[in-house]
Amino acid sequence: MPSSPIYQAVPIQENEPQARTSRSLLATVMLTICVVSFVLQTELAQYVQRTTNYQKPYFILWVGHCGYIFMGVLQLVAECIARRHMPHKNIVHLIRLTIKECKQEVIESAASLEPRPRRWIYRIIAITILLTLPAYLWFVSVNLTTMSTLTAIYNTGCFFAYLFSIIILGDPIMRSKVMAVLLCIIGVGIMAFWADDNDNDNGDDKSGIMGLLGILVATTCAATYGFYEVFYKKIASPPQPSVLFANVVTTGIGLATLLLLWIPIPLLHWTGYETFQMPDPATFGYILCVGSMSVIYNATFMCVISLANPVFAAVGVMLTVPAVAIVDVLVTGVMIPTATIVGSILILVGFYILNRDMKENNDDDQ
Repeated sequence: MPSSPIYQAVPIQENEPQARTSRSLLATVMLTICVVSFVLQTELAQYVQRTTNYQKPYFILWVGHCGYIFMGVLQLVAECIARRHMPHKNIVHLIRLTIKECKQEVIESAASLEPRPRRWIYRIIAITILLTLPAYLWFVSVNLTTMSTLTAIYNTGCFFAYLFSIIILGDPIMRSKVMAVLLCIIGVGIMAFWADDNDNDNGDDKSGIMGLLGILVATTCAATYGFYEVFYKKIASPPQPSVLFANVVTTGIGLATLLLLWIPIPLLHWTGYETFQMPDPATFGYILCVGSMSVIYNATFMCVISLANPVFAAVGVMLTVPAVAIVDVLVTGVMIPTATIVGSILILVGFYILNRDMKENNDDDQ
């Protein structure tokens, strides 16, 4: 069966050492795209918050996650382009050939994890809920605690990812991984709590019971997202990693969101917690832009988990913290605070240690 030279499953049966190196390189490329899309998503979200008064977090989240459906379309287009030199009568014939080959590859990847097709419906639903829950908890915790505290706690997700990797995946406790995770968490903590005198989180006073509740919600958010990463690796990452299969799962999440997760919208409206209101065309356009960046971010993030491991993905995503800070400087012209510089250096060092550890493991296998 011919395979796409770009989007095919990374071979591991024929030449294991070279395949590991190929997966590491592809994971790095995907992580780069992931970081860039997250930065764009953050900047767009900040722009929307500053220019509109549309505060409907679940609806915005639902629209963005429904957009995951389009990853299937984009994947099909990429597969057709990669197969354009195959003998075919016309574009329709090429699409049919591509779908046939991709379908066979997806079936083989799925069967390596769960041979019963119906069980995959439950797996996709479980993954969808586990992805939606921490995303919504993040919005909830915004109104309960300061952004600096929320950022620090949310980025401890790499610790929970490592913890669950040890418990669920049976990963060994390695000194280098522990050091990398701790450096990143310390770096984020410095950026969050070592604030300048003139930067007190816009004067927000979120303390007492509400502050403690915010910390509890944010911690639950970080733990849930760390569990989601490991859970995805466990039940939706085949032994032979495949970007095609990862994007098919992403499309499944979009379908599950569209068909099932609209249910909380009327419930939130009837309870008065989040009354439904359609945004104006301009605001909806911004929401679609944020959603499109969210699609790219989550799709590439899931590919990184499949190609590497949840800890590498979680620590790598923390590179978005210094990346967003740099972009803010370029956009606003405000100099980076000392805390951000120190914290970013620690995050970069932690990621370097983890990346070096992966490279040494590949060299040992070779």
